[in-house]
Amino acid sequence: MEITKHLLLNLSLLLVLLFFTQLVIERQATEKNRNGLQILYFILSILICFIFSIETSDGIRFDLRQVPMILGSLYTGQGFLLAGVTILMRGFMGINDGFWTSAGVFTVLAFVLTWISSWFSRLSLNQRVGVSILVTVITSMVLMQLIGIITEPITHPEAWISFLVIPAITTGLISYSIETIRQSLLIRQKLAKADKIEVVSHLSAAISHEIRNPLTTVKGFLQLLGEQSYPEEKKKEFIKIAVDELNRAEEVINDYLTFARPAFEKVENIDVEKELNHVLNVLKPLAYLNDIKIKRKYIPGLIITGDRSKFQQGFINLIKNGFEAMPDGGELTVQTFLTGHTVHILISDNGIGMTEEQINRLGEPYYTTKGQQGTGLGMMVTFSIIRAMKGKVEIKSQVGKGTTFHMKFSIRSEK
Repeated sequence: MEITKHLLLNLSLLLVLLFFTQLVIERQATEKNRNGLQILYFILSILICFIFSIETSDGIRFDLRQVPMILGSLYTGQGFLLAGVTILMRGFMGINDGFWTSAGVFTVLAFVLTWISSWFSRLSLNQRVGVSILVTVITSMVLMQLIGIITEPITHPEAWISFLVIPAITTGLISYSIETIRQSLLIRQKLAKADKIEVVSHLSAAISHEIRNPLTTVKGFLQLLGEQSYPEEKKKEFIKIAVDELNRAEEVINDYLTFARPAFEKVENIDVEKELNHVLNVLKPLAYLNDIKIKRKYIPGLIITGDRSKFQQGFINLIKNGFEAMPDGGELTVQTFLTGHTVHILISDNGIGMTEEQINRLGEPYYTTKGQQGTGLGMMVTFSIIRAMKGKVEIKSQVGKGTTFHMKFSIRSEK
């Protein structure tokens, strides 16, 4: 039973190593890294088989070295590399008849497996598992026959059963596990692609809707101007409305482009206090119109890096949202402070607030809390700009009490 115990130990160790390799492979972004880890798994598996091999009284070694060599050759096409590792490891255990037998078998095996690896990859999942098991059984039988010729025939039933059945079972389990990992990665890639397509479709629908409305308005006014004679003052009014609507369409397109290309054309030092004051000055008329008080609490001299115009665009969107959350007037506070190498910017209002669900969906391309008056693009753009500046956003809100947006930029500060 000693042979069976050691072969089963080989099997267990190979499966444990496969489990940990799978965990690492799933976190790899590129196909090249995943292939490299697969090859490393098969090399380590060969090493483990040699370390935990068993030598019988007549000098014959039993282990599962052929399993990772066969599977690695079929799945990665690196037959000669794995055969070289197998022969080298066997050489460390002594150059004798067993070494030359092993070297001959694995060299021939490398040629055959490399030759059929491309054909193997085109088979179905079940066919690949079946072929792997068949090749393992044939290899095990050849090794047993050659050992019998070189030394003496092996007549012990346990040796034959263990060396034929356990490698076949191990090959089947590992091959099926590899196929499962591959299918899992493929499904994950398809789901990620489907998610991207869904986001694009929603975004396209939102943009199409928002652009079609102003264009329809412009078209209507142009038709009116062409069909009837209106007073000059009325014509100017129609033209002004048409221009405003075209400007709104341009704004939607610019928001989309900012989201699609968040990378900055230029990176410069941004004086946080100066730029926030500029934003508040731009929005001052809107604040007066909505009876909103603005409080400023700044730490002077805070500097971050990024695109100044994009910074302004992002915070204009954010502060306008704060104003709109206070339709009956209120107070908006803009605060900055520094902790270590992190610059903090807080925008707080005492408006209508948001639910947990609204907070979680905020920034989705087509989601808005403003009903028909919102496009869902403004916050999407703001979040995109903050991420491009290596910043983070935290949101705290309570319905009926207000909302606080907390931005953190891990850049630097200058005094």
